[in-house]
Amino acid sequence: MKKGEAVKALILNSVLHKMTFLPRERKFFGFFDELAEKAVEAAELLMELEANYSELSQISEQLRVLEGEADSIVHQIIQELFYDHTRVTEEKGDIRYFAHNLDNVIDGIEKAVIRLTFTQKQTLPEPVSEFSPIILEAAREIRTAVHCLRDMRCEEETLETCCIRTNELENEADKINRKWLRMLMTTPVKNPDELLERMVLREIVDILEDTMDQCEDVANILETFRLKGGI
Repeated sequence: MKKGEAVKALILNSVLHKMTFLPRERKFFGFFDELAEKAVEAAELLMELEANYSELSQISEQLRVLEGEADSIVHQIIQELFYDHTRVTEEKGDIRYFAHNLDNVIDGIEKAVIRLTFTQKQTLPEPVSEFSPIILEAAREIRTAVHCLRDMRCEEETLETCCIRTNELENEADKINRKWLRMLMTTPVKNPDELLERMVLREIVDILEDTMDQCEDVANILETFRLKGGI
């Protein structure tokens, strides 16, 4: 290859590389904002149980509707990716994985609340009270970070801060999870009727801890977008 042709090739590769990580379809930002907002709404409904546990059934139904709306957004994202020929397969995979993980946060909250309807408790179980504010804060951090994707040059520092905080919250959730698993697995059952309740509560703790894992995964993908300069 001649020197002039080599220089042209390098310039072309540089341009294509920059184009790869600049947003082509701004509609994705709208989809992401909607999905992140629904994650916050789901976390707020989980928090609402603290003061309005008697409305457990109604809140569970609200979460079911919310989860369905989130699934619809994910479906729209996948459809748009299918017809988007400006992105390489790896980029499409990142976007799809991001959308599914954010949807899993909503799904996890709904699943935990459904399990609560299986119990006979009249007040919100203490483990849920401890997880709820952490999940809500993580959802709000993710919402802020997602909005930063619209202008990475100006908002990169904010996005990084949100991702770091989300990872810190996940570590807090791990501590809560370990504490309650130890208590649930080692504290003697006073009567046989408590055994089923304890099994359900153990599952709820697992679900909420996994929900925070999903939040961390979302933050990690946002960091990937940051490293690439956008989506």
